[in-house]
Parts: sequence; structure tokens; C-alpha cells
Amino acid sequence: MGRDQPLKKTHPRIVLGLLFLLLILGFCRGRSLTIQPSGNTYPPEQGVVVAVYDGDTIRVEFDNQTSRKVRLIGIDAPEISDEEEKTQFQALMSKRFTFQHLFRKRIRLAFDKEFEDKYGRLLAYIWIEKEKLFNKFILQEGFAFAFFQFPFRGDYRQAFDEAEKQAKRLKKGYWGDGFYPRVTTSDLNRHLGQIITVVFYCSRIRKDKNFIFLHSPKDDFAGLIPEEYLSNFPDPNIFEGKTLSVTGFLEEYKGQPQILIFLPSQIRIET
Repeated sequence: MGRDQPLKKTHPRIVLGLLFLLLILGFCRGRSLTIQPSGNTYPPEQGVVVAVYDGDTIRVEFDNQTSRKVRLIGIDAPEISDEEEKTQFQALMSKRFTFQHLFRKRIRLAFDKEFEDKYGRLLAYIWIEKEKLFNKFILQEGFAFAFFQFPFRGDYRQAFDEAEKQAKRLKKGYWGDGFYPRVTTSDLNRHLGQIITVVFYCSRIRKDKNFIFLHSPKDDFAGLIPEEYLSNFPDPNIFEGKTLSVTGFLEEYKGQPQILIFLPSQIRIET
């Protein structure tokens, strides 16, 4: 048998070239996981919220006069179109929470590895009120679920998971699951931003713009039925002159506490 042939030396330039090629391929593979924004430009980082579609999706008008739909990273709100009334209620409460805190407010956006989803929505963390992260805040208050289906930074994943667990433990937001505080109109201010049940006497009913108002005697509270939900209440006049209990997200408009009523399960006549 012949002797083994010696291995030929590879020229250093060839080795360096191969290493460089592997680095480029690895970089391209990593970049392929990132959906780049339209026009391959970095998204704007500041703007004003001009629409709220649901608890986790908004529209932002940026300082350059463009506007984009924005999906909040790491959270998921129930679907308003769901057929189950309990899920609809949760979805509507989540939307009111986001509306109350973000609508017409100036926000700062931060981004992760992916700038857009497959629907063309920007994916962002929303910062409000001097470094308050809204994505975490809505979880802390119990108006959204933590959503880990897609990758994002590990420290936020941990923080969001802990925020949701805390809301569950304290039964905040819709984790109260029907066991909401039952209060009168004299005890509303400390419950703003919560889901509660308000017991009050409906002294009068009026229609103004796109709402039916159910007023308390001192006008210190009102239940509002949006016009597009009136089909759920064939005769709202039956509520006048009755003691009612109304359950929902307590918000404030021009100094008056109010609850929007979308579903029949939100209102009942007390016996």
C-alpha cells in the first residue's frame, strides 16, 4: 500500500474569505427573522393617539404627519366580535381602559426586533406619563392578558408575566369575574379606572348626540348607552324612575363619573 498523501495547506486568504462569507450568511439569516418597516425606514418614536380599536391596538399620528396602526407588544385583549357575552364584556372594558389612558395623549414608542406584523401594524412598547410603560400597566390593572407567542426582550417578558399574575391574585380588572365592588354615587371618586357596580336612582333619561343618558338625581353619575348598541335595549325608557345597578368601567368625562353600557348584562332594575 502507498503512503498517505500529505494534506495541502489552505491559503490564509481563502480561510479568511470563507469566514467572512459565513458571517454574511449568518447575518442575513438573522435579519430574515425581522420584518422591516415600510420603506425600510426606522419608525417614528413620538406621536398622538388618534384612535383606539381595542385594548391592544391603536392608531398613532406621528410628528411627520403620517399615521399608523400600532399593536402593543406582549399583551392580548379579548375580541369584541366574540359571540360569548362574557368575552365581549371583557373586550369592551379593555377598550375603555386603553381609550381612557391613551386617546388624544402624546406617547413615546419603543421597538423590538420586529417593527411590523404580517398585517402591516407597527409593533411597539408604549410609554406614557414620564416613563410609565403602558403595556405593563394594562396587565397590572387586569385589562389584558400577557401574550408570549412571539419573541421579545426577556426582561419585559418576565415583568409582563409577573404583572398578570399580580392582577389575577388581586382580582383586578376583569379578573374580578363578576365580583365587582358595589357602590353608591357618593363613593365613586376612589373607584375611577375600575370595573364596579353603581347603584343609583334614574331620575331622568335624555338623548344627546350619539348617546342615551341615564342620570342620577344630583347629576353626579350617568350611565351611557351608545347609539350603535341601542338595539340591545328596545325600550330604554323603562329605566326612568327606577333604582338601577350598572356594571362597567368607571371613567370620568368633564368631571362627571360615568359608565358606558353596551350589553344587557351590564344593567338591571333593582327590586
